[in-house]
Formats: sequence, C-alpha cells, structure tokens
Amino acid sequence: MRLPVPLLLAALAALLLPAAAHAQTVVAADPAAQQLTALAGSVVWSSAAEDGEVLMRRDERGRVARVPRTPPARVYRSLDLGLDAGGELVLTYLRCSTFTRCVPYADDLRGTRKRVRGLERDGCRLSTAPAMWRSTQAYGLVCRRGGRFDRRRSGLYAQTKRARPRRLPAPPRALGTGSLLVTSVDLRGSRAAAITADINEYAYSVRTSGRGLQAFLAATSEGDGNARAGGLALGSGDALWTLVTSEHAGDPNEAVIFRSTGGCLGIERLANASEQETGFRAVDIAVDGGTVYLVAPGTGITTHAFAPERPCG
Repeated sequence: MRLPVPLLLAALAALLLPAAAHAQTVVAADPAAQQLTALAGSVVWSSAAEDGEVLMRRDERGRVARVPRTPPARVYRSLDLGLDAGGELVLTYLRCSTFTRCVPYADDLRGTRKRVRGLERDGCRLSTAPAMWRSTQAYGLVCRRGGRFDRRRSGLYAQTKRARPRRLPAPPRALGTGSLLVTSVDLRGSRAAAITADINEYAYSVRTSGRGLQAFLAATSEGDGNARAGGLALGSGDALWTLVTSEHAGDPNEAVIFRSTGGCLGIERLANASEQETGFRAVDIAVDGGTVYLVAPGTGITTHAFAPERPCG
C-alpha cells in the first residue's frame, strides 16, 4: 500500500526525532503546519500550500478537514479559538495579502465568517486578531503619532460589549525597556494574556479589570543569541504557557516551553539532536484545558506531556 505523501513525510520525520520526542503523540499528520490554536476538543492550524497558506481543523471527533470556505492566503496570523456571545466556538485570525496588510475575521467554523470592525482607532492598527470570550475581546494595538511609535496608546486592550476599550497594564520591566509591541494574545474567561516584544519579550496575563498582573521575561535577543516567543496560551487554572525558539552560537537550537502559574515558573527544553543543525523541534503551542499541543515541523500537530526541569512544589 502506498502512503499519501504527507503521511510518508511525517513517518520519516518521526524516525529522525530524538528519543525524548517519542513521548509526543501525532494527532494530525501535516509536515507543513505553521501556527495553531485549540479549544473544546477542536484544534485549528495554518498549513503551507502551493497557493499560500490554508486553515485546517481537527474536530472533537478526530476528523481532519479544511476550515469550510476559507480561501488560501499569503499568510494567516494570530489564530485563536474562543467563544462567541452565544457560547459557540469562534475562530479569529488575521488574513494577510502581504506581510503587513492584514484583515481580522471571526469564523464560526461552519462556513460563515465576518470581518471584525470597530477595534482600530485613529493612528492605530491591530497587531493581533482579537481573542473572543463571549462578550469580551482582547487584542493588540500598535499606534503611531507624528510618524513615531506611540508608547502611551500601544499595547494590550480589552473591550466588553457596550463598554469603552480598556488599555490593560503591561509588565513594568517591559515599559522600562520599550518592549511594547503586542505580538500574541489569548483570552479565557476574565483573564487575558499577551506577548509584548522588542529586544526583550515578556509573557504576561492580567484580568480584564486591569488587576492581577503576572509576567516573566520569556526571550531576549542580544549578542550571538536569538530567541523569539512564538507561542502563547492560557490553560486550566489560569496557567500561562509560552513557547520560545532559541538559537545560540555553539549550542543546539532549542524550543523552550514555559508554564507560569501563581509563583511558579516551570521550564522544559526541547533541544535539537546533534545532527539537526537548523530548525526546531516545536514552533508553536496551544493548550486546551490540560492538553498541550505542539506544532512539530516536518511532522504535524502533536500532544505533549510537559516535563519541567524543576517541578513546582
């Protein structure tokens, strides 16, 4: 029997992974998977194709198919699964015709989508798609005034229906270093999360009331090292998950998973095998309750059993 090409590539890639990676279980074979999000048993990801990127979904029954009526795009960014006002699953994303011209959409996963309007303001544009949870939206804005970056207005915002948008507080150290470009957001209940970036990148979560800020330094790019916080998710118990891809001269590339909850920061490093000189073992993360999903390049979407170096408690 001849295997389909994607499945064959996934099988070959699995053989090349280090032994520790076998703790992962492939739930969707897609060597071209890029970004992902997960909620209520559904996983959605972007996948590179010949005519651009497409959106794929594995539903709660394990069936894999294209998200209905979503066209190929130059790139899909900022994917997020949340809940609409009626409590139904809603997928939000930026659909981009170039790397800077992007339009935000909300998609019901049944073939109907609508453009999200009313979040941008004069001199400001969305830096992420909105994450939705019933009547609340959380999103990043990047603003300019007089041709310069506007620190006062840029940042993470939350808006509840019929209320004015609220700019949520950023980590004090991010304010001090100018790391104010919001690149990722998530929203679960009344807690929003974001990555705010410059040379240093901070992951943080805060209640939509503006209280309960928790933050940590996730990545920094200086000297002969380069690190980028590329994945963000809120899990059960308000746990904040972040995935960082890290390169440092003389060391194997690493994908680093952070889990922050209360006063504990758990860290797991997925280092490349010695023969894998480029790329990373994982490039994005999503969390659905207690289930962790990763994008494993060349393989697809996997579940992952988090094993921190120093467990909390």
